[in-house]
Amino acid sequence: MGVITKIEAQKRARGRVNVYVDGEFAVALEAVTAKSEGLEVGAETTAETLARIAGESECESALRRAFGYVAKRMRTESEVEKYLRGKMYSDRAVSSAVSKLKDYGYIDDGEFVRSYVEAKGGTRGKLRIKRDLALLGADERTVEEAVCSLGDQREAAAHAAEKYLRLRPYDYRKLCAHLSSKGFEWENIRAAVRRLGKETEDEGSV
Repeated sequence: MGVITKIEAQKRARGRVNVYVDGEFAVALEAVTAKSEGLEVGAETTAETLARIAGESECESALRRAFGYVAKRMRTESEVEKYLRGKMYSDRAVSSAVSKLKDYGYIDDGEFVRSYVEAKGGTRGKLRIKRDLALLGADERTVEEAVCSLGDQREAAAHAAEKYLRLRPYDYRKLCAHLSSKGFEWENIRAAVRRLGKETEDEGSV
């Protein structure tokens, strides 16, 4: 048992405080956690109590960081988990933060995938979109369902080809390589080339 002798705000970490017991530094906590737990100068506490509160504080800290991370753009659950683990949070803190963000509606992999496909479907092919979403940790089945909704991508491939050729001379091989890098399937690449009226003379040279 000890007595809290000082609680002071940290100078370099906004929203965090240092707690001293019997004149000695005991633990660093989120200010909101210290307040909600009723810690105050003159109160008695134990090492066990402070350890428990420190665990709650870590969860609060992880949630605060996660909020800042998802505020920049939508994130997948996998992205948030990877980010928090990179900040050295415990599994418990990561799980708690992710769970709360999902409850609050800040993490929704289904909505993320649908929005991503809708935003990129006009400029990227299905293969590229699938690859990008896989790297972001999106669920494969969810991605497949969303990508199927794109349907035929011949128009998208044609627009991508026209945009590419605005600043470059026509070169069949380079054009096909570009469209392939964008993730368009071969049938859509052929359709884009055919639209340019070049298919007959170029396909025979491949």
